[in-house]
Amino acid sequence: MRWHGSERILLLSGDHGEALLSAHEAKAFVQEEYSRFDSGSLPYTWQLDRHGPGHDHGWTFNGHAAANGWAQTQEDLAQILVSWGGGTRSLQAPGDGVSFALWASRDWGRTMIVSYQPSQTDREFCAFIDDRGHEQTPERAAHMRARAWQDLDDTGSWYTRLPETDPTAPATLARLIVTDLRARGTVISHQVTAWDISAGDHGKLWVPGLGGDVHPRRGEHF
Repeated sequence: MRWHGSERILLLSGDHGEALLSAHEAKAFVQEEYSRFDSGSLPYTWQLDRHGPGHDHGWTFNGHAAANGWAQTQEDLAQILVSWGGGTRSLQAPGDGVSFALWASRDWGRTMIVSYQPSQTDREFCAFIDDRGHEQTPERAAHMRARAWQDLDDTGSWYTRLPETDPTAPATLARLIVTDLRARGTVISHQVTAWDISAGDHGKLWVPGLGGDVHPRRGEHF
């Protein structure tokens, strides 16, 4: 979490074990951060701009930091889900859900929704996939459950819901996402695009560390 003035940046960082508050010269900090991002090294995996008070630094990263292989894609997805399940996200957007849509170029237009909903029972991690284009036969159900989808809802979407209290939930959901994408013919993560990324209805959420292509790739400053 950061607070940005015209001359200084106040940065709060850390993990479940400790927190660190540090001050930085604004211009030099932003220039270094952009250089790291431009060279392919992510300074952070996600950024939430609530349009609060302070100076707009003019640099917004959404980027295209596609993972190197499916194993890294799965790891990146799990890591970002873990971070949304608590930590600074809960401080910046208390009570708000976080969600994004995934489209695969080999199955374009079939939407997968991935979300974390703190207002739901047990603070659920969720995924839904629109499956209305397929006849829902027992054979189809067996295929979908083999990918780790739990059940079919009344709208024709398969879903999986996992409680935050399950420490394996982020990794399980990330594995489900990758398994389904590959089952639908996706060859590499470059063929996957994330859309409609949001944390509630206020501000903008940028996710350069999602592991695939993101739309839009850059923030409004570029």
